[in-house]
Amino acid sequence: MMKIFLCLISFLLYYYKGECAPQPFFPPQIVFSPNDGGTIFAIDEVNQRAYQSLQYGATGETTSYVMKHFPYAIPDSPQSKYYVQLIINSIPFDCTYGTYWKYGGNIINMFPSHWWVNRTSFKVDNYLEFIYEMIHSNDSSVNEDYWYANVTCKVDSGKNYPCEEIFFEKNTQIPLRSARIVRQGWKVVQQITNYKIISMGKPDEKYFHSIPSNWTSICRDVMLGLLYYPQTIKINLNQIAQVQVWLITPPHRINGNDTVTIQWKPSESEWECNDCFTWTPKQLSFNIDNFQEKQTLTITRVKNGPKTTLIPIFNGGGFDLVDPVLYPIFIE
Repeated sequence: MMKIFLCLISFLLYYYKGECAPQPFFPPQIVFSPNDGGTIFAIDEVNQRAYQSLQYGATGETTSYVMKHFPYAIPDSPQSKYYVQLIINSIPFDCTYGTYWKYGGNIINMFPSHWWVNRTSFKVDNYLEFIYEMIHSNDSSVNEDYWYANVTCKVDSGKNYPCEEIFFEKNTQIPLRSARIVRQGWKVVQQITNYKIISMGKPDEKYFHSIPSNWTSICRDVMLGLLYYPQTIKINLNQIAQVQVWLITPPHRINGNDTVTIQWKPSESEWECNDCFTWTPKQLSFNIDNFQEKQTLTITRVKNGPKTTLIPIFNGGGFDLVDPVLYPIFIE
């Protein structure tokens, strides 16, 4: 009975993917490990959500989530409407997130790269994406179904292999292992991945219930930040230079306030001059409406001295968690 059910799943998968010829796919809802428990994926294409846990060090763990309609998002915020990827590191504790919309994205992706459609959109899709057309072998073993690419690749040893291969439990969609020809540094090798299947069907809710309810206030939005033009300037004594400043993405609306104010201070490095420059205005303000409007910071050299770095001071708009040293102005 189970094999009949899995065969039906297989047929529906082929139909769902819209292929002219049947192609192999992972089940759309599955929990598995590709490295004997070191990493666990819970994929739920049906409900457009996914989970990953990655062990590191003796006790460290990176937990990642991606989904649309992310729980505990601030109502009517971009995070409540679009795909969000949240990444949490346990030791030391750190968490970041990115929102996939016209002003957003994410600089880190813990899930298959083909899910990240472009900088601004995301889709939870099948775990594997084959580059080549896959052929079902007529010589599969008694216990396995074998698929291989219609193109071969040569590894450094001189041997030729199908560029991609995958094995399933006989007459099911239960993946056993896959192989791909990949480049590792200077070498071209065959990389084999064995799959440990934990469950099939809708993933247990425990994987997604671990999302912190306060993630919007304790985790950093990686797309919040500044843009400068120019970012590096040279100013002679009693001369001025102008720097245009604007935001990468809109600030957050917090308790009805969507304004971030930005001031600057010289770097505290003993090798730099902290009184060689003045600047006006002393503060710039941005909100959801004007975040892309370029505002001008005018800097004057009032004393000769070494190079100086100006570091921003953020207040409001969700920028309190942004590391200011990521957005310096360099003055020579």
